[in-house]
Amino acid sequence: MVSQYFPPSDDELEEQEHFGGESDHDGRTPLDKTIDRIGMGSYQWTLLALCGFGWMADNMWLQAIAIILPRIQQHYSGMSCPYTSFTSYSSCVTFTVPDSYIGGVSSSMFAGMMIGAVGWGTCSDVVGRSMAFNGTLFFTAVFGIVASLSNSFASLCVALFFLGSSVGGSMPTDGTLILEQLPKEKQYLVTALSVFFSLGAVLSAAVALLVLPKNSCPAGTTIPCDVEVQNQGWKYLLITLGLITLAMFLARMVFFRLHESPRYLVHAGRPQDAIKSLQLISKFNGSDLSIELDDVRDHLSPVEMDPEAQKAVQRPVPRMRATSRTGLMEDRPPSPPNMTNGDEPSRGSPSYDSTGETPQRNSRDFVTPVEESPPATIESVKEPLIGSSSTEDDDREATARRRLSTASRRSSMYEQKARRLLPRWVRRPLRAWWDRVLMVLAPEWLRTTILVWSAWFSMSLAYTMFNVYLPKLLETRPGANTGVPQTLEDSLWDVMIFTIGGCPGALLGAYLIESSLGRRWSLAGSTFLTGFFCIMFVTVEATWLVRTSTVGISLSATAMWAVLYGWTPEIFGTKIRGTACGIASALSRIGGMIAPMLGGMLLMVNRAIPVYTSVIVFAIAGFCVLLLKEGAGDSGARSRGKSGRTIVH
Repeated sequence: MVSQYFPPSDDELEEQEHFGGESDHDGRTPLDKTIDRIGMGSYQWTLLALCGFGWMADNMWLQAIAIILPRIQQHYSGMSCPYTSFTSYSSCVTFTVPDSYIGGVSSSMFAGMMIGAVGWGTCSDVVGRSMAFNGTLFFTAVFGIVASLSNSFASLCVALFFLGSSVGGSMPTDGTLILEQLPKEKQYLVTALSVFFSLGAVLSAAVALLVLPKNSCPAGTTIPCDVEVQNQGWKYLLITLGLITLAMFLARMVFFRLHESPRYLVHAGRPQDAIKSLQLISKFNGSDLSIELDDVRDHLSPVEMDPEAQKAVQRPVPRMRATSRTGLMEDRPPSPPNMTNGDEPSRGSPSYDSTGETPQRNSRDFVTPVEESPPATIESVKEPLIGSSSTEDDDREATARRRLSTASRRSSMYEQKARRLLPRWVRRPLRAWWDRVLMVLAPEWLRTTILVWSAWFSMSLAYTMFNVYLPKLLETRPGANTGVPQTLEDSLWDVMIFTIGGCPGALLGAYLIESSLGRRWSLAGSTFLTGFFCIMFVTVEATWLVRTSTVGISLSATAMWAVLYGWTPEIFGTKIRGTACGIASALSRIGGMIAPMLGGMLLMVNRAIPVYTSVIVFAIAGFCVLLLKEGAGDSGARSRGKSGRTIVH
């Protein structure tokens, strides 16, 4: 198919001047330019809000579990009495859930979030973004309501595990989806999704403030609490949040039609579907763009590269020949960097190769080429190349070949066993997931991947260890003047102030990520500042200072998460973005899974030790961020229309 040329309109010329001036070598692919032509319309704004529902649900449920944790501990550590014999305590049964075990509630949810982040992230890479976009909120609503019906500590942990496996996929998949739909100059708005993240905690605290005080065991009384009658508030909270999540799901299904990500479709080998998706999005925004097959290429041709890259591509290379008669080497023009032969569609074929690698059709055996040399004589073959050491080299090569052959046989044996044990519908997604993981751990990505994943794990471990036990720390904190612990309603108001304090943090993060500080220093600075306010929380006594410290923690931590979530999808390529972000989110869930158990054990020693431990881990996370190498295009350059890889590795 030959693309027709249409002269640019005045608006398009103005847009080109805004994005890169007179230079066409701005690093944008034809697909990037097509998305930029569509611009930021009503479709993108609506999708941004609906993706925000996923982020809101994530923090809403996390904050809810932290709020009801003391109520759950009281429910399963109190005295359960049959209602008819309440006046006589002989038939009452006492249960005990110590601080070292109550963290298992949060750990169960974080364990599910770990599984959900990996599963939904890979699902979005393999089957598309749409299924993950709609499925996460639906299953979250279902298991949230199921959790409210739990009648034992064990069943509650199981229900929260499945709840976590559903809501855990919202943030990585929704962030990836909206990033691939936004024009370059608006991609910083991914950071603004953290506004919804903060509002989720505020919503959870507000519902808890309305529901819990009147439906929880009274404090300061000598009469035992009948938890089956007087301590149902935490269950009412779970039901309410489940219904709110269901309303979010219905808003996605009823009031909006999601079109599959064009970038995903291109890399899945479906460029015609990508054209249809882009045209439908354009019509939703009120325009009708003419989009050809060449407009959805997601790689640069040599002509579109900057002059330096063109020189590298056009540099002559020596003729090569195969080292074996079994291999054939055809004379082909060199491919540009980051583009294999399979990236370019064949003539007359409307489809791209789905993996971006050399197609297997009409394939030949290829071997490592060497430069042309005169034919060797029989005498020269008989002579060793490097004296007597050639025999040793031959022995080493033979040994290596035998080991490789043995490894291949073992791999084949394991694959045959897997085929016998696992059905095909299980093997295929597992194999696809493992292939994506190997791509993320390729040598060119390895250092960056380890640092990014370490930062995610450390930040989650530190923040969760503080956040999970904040309501309990506030309830058990003696008053500054009276020395008497606060009432439940007072502590919930403190939690409300804590959650409201985080709302400006998302806007602060959106500003910092485009400021002169850049991504790296914005993230490291907010991380260190969070640790400072944690120290302040455990050292001050006055009520206003405690509230100031909690607001500072919430503000700086929300800015930290905003920069982290907005920056991470920019680091990785399209083909591995969902998997890389999903595994990063999964590692953060592992940190969140460890934090409640570790914090509970430390809490039994002293109430300040978990907070000091969080400070140390925050410092480690900050240093991991500082070890990342930030690209030159990140200190506000993206807002000026420049593009470039966020990370240099």
